[in-house]
Amino acid sequence: MPPDTRAALVYQFTLEPRDATPLVRGWNRLEGRPRSADFTRSLRAEVRDPLWFLTRQWQYGEFEGEDAGSPIDVRLGLDTTTLDAFEIGTQMLAPYDPSIPLEVRVEHEPIPFDLTLHMQLARVFERLLAARNHAARLADYANLYSLDYETGIAGVDTDDARALFEMGRGFLFDTAKLIAGVRDGSHATAINGFPGVTPAEKTDLVNAAAGLVSWFDRTYPSPSTEHQSWQPDRLEYRFAVWGRGGNLRLAADAHRGGDLDWHAFDVSRDLAPGSIGPVTALSFLPTAIRFNGMPSPRFWEMEDGKTDFGALDVAASDAAKLLIAEFLLLYSNDWCLVPLELPIGSFSRILGLLVTDVFGDQFLVGPADPNNDGGWPPFSMFRLAGDLVDQKGLFLAPSLASAMEAPAMERVEFLRDEMANMVWAIEQYAPSKLGEPVSLDRSAPPPEAGEVAEGVTARYRLGTTVPSNWRPFVPAHVPGSTRSIRLQRARMPGQPLSPVGEILNVPAPYFIAEEEVPRAGRIVTRSFQRARWTNGSTFLWIGRSSPVGRGEGSSGLVFDQIDEVRSS
Repeated sequence: MPPDTRAALVYQFTLEPRDATPLVRGWNRLEGRPRSADFTRSLRAEVRDPLWFLTRQWQYGEFEGEDAGSPIDVRLGLDTTTLDAFEIGTQMLAPYDPSIPLEVRVEHEPIPFDLTLHMQLARVFERLLAARNHAARLADYANLYSLDYETGIAGVDTDDARALFEMGRGFLFDTAKLIAGVRDGSHATAINGFPGVTPAEKTDLVNAAAGLVSWFDRTYPSPSTEHQSWQPDRLEYRFAVWGRGGNLRLAADAHRGGDLDWHAFDVSRDLAPGSIGPVTALSFLPTAIRFNGMPSPRFWEMEDGKTDFGALDVAASDAAKLLIAEFLLLYSNDWCLVPLELPIGSFSRILGLLVTDVFGDQFLVGPADPNNDGGWPPFSMFRLAGDLVDQKGLFLAPSLASAMEAPAMERVEFLRDEMANMVWAIEQYAPSKLGEPVSLDRSAPPPEAGEVAEGVTARYRLGTTVPSNWRPFVPAHVPGSTRSIRLQRARMPGQPLSPVGEILNVPAPYFIAEEEVPRAGRIVTRSFQRARWTNGSTFLWIGRSSPVGRGEGSSGLVFDQIDEVRSS
């Protein structure tokens, strides 16, 4: 903090204490109940075990003789910035909605209308019609929005899905078309063609359809944006959040799914040091910290035996364990707790901490890791990269504490094949028309033997084949460079034109940055996830995960091969 700002802060804390908001969570009234009016013996502090007394004094560090006072008041200057915008892709800003978890906003994808979803929506709509005594109209909807098995149902074709579709022909219809018709208003006009429909019945049908859309939005909520944060060329999510009217930008350029918290963000734009916004002054009563195993605050009280420091298994190189043990045994009573509640989805800076002790002395506590003239910064917990202000900020991300994740319904493994000098994307399984994962592993077809003339001892083979679910990514030059390469999706002879799943279903030409597929490879999965937010609402969405793979592989692809012909 510049000198002028610190001076202003000290002035605000010391000369204007009435502006500080006191934060006292509760009061406890302590009253002594002496058994005798004579305190002579109690004041003697008789010692029957001098070694015990000396050990306790050493344990509390009283031999250091610091004569330090205990804190009785803490005044804190806080600068808090709440999020107001969400950046999708490249400079596509949308208003930030605090009622939606950040994971849902970042990872959500359109829900595929597979056969299971069509059946679920059809059953819900049937109940809505039955509640209005119009259950017979379900057949009219099946004629109006006929469901085509090949084009109206997403996923891989299986015998189970086709058999289930044939069994449900009596009530199944294209629920996606119905929902789209309700949203654009065409549904209210289309039901005029139902035989014998009356105005009152039409009103009931419109209300039932609106109830179906409302149920769908509650069950499968998703933010109202068509832009996706998934970057197919990087196999990761890329997004950013903004605050303070565009002066603060926290970017997450390499989120690979899973846990999303403060460590996924970097500060890419911030206020210049010294131009600090409105400061909130708060007043606290500091409380001594308590944890299991710490020394008892009373000299004559035995500690809880649940924590046995004598059983610590510490090696000569375990400096961290030794430091923690020293803190627990010697300095635990020197630390105080100041509870500070921050809003979810905020970036806060503590501009100053003014501590007043029992002697009336005041100390302005600064940051523990100030910038050191461009050198290596010291370690600091919860510090964001790019945060160059002396008062380091704390980002309380609006992310989920936990979520339920279903088994992956799609999985693609990217692996390097050094013998073939290319990268393979193996579609291991993809969702069927029932929404269940179906294995796509296919063995390579055996080579055709062909007839060999008598006396021939060798056969020339132009090239071998690979399984149909192996998609090649071949090296290609980066435009404007003669050395840097990227990986371009290709296709083997006879391979289907389009990939089966959604992960590789990217418009051509599809390139992946060469450094995104290391020697260990990458694994990309898609799965349903479900979680509950702070307001009690439930979210169900499809997200992706992109961890590191398990190593290199070999497809067995070779060219210009000479095979020995063995006589029978």
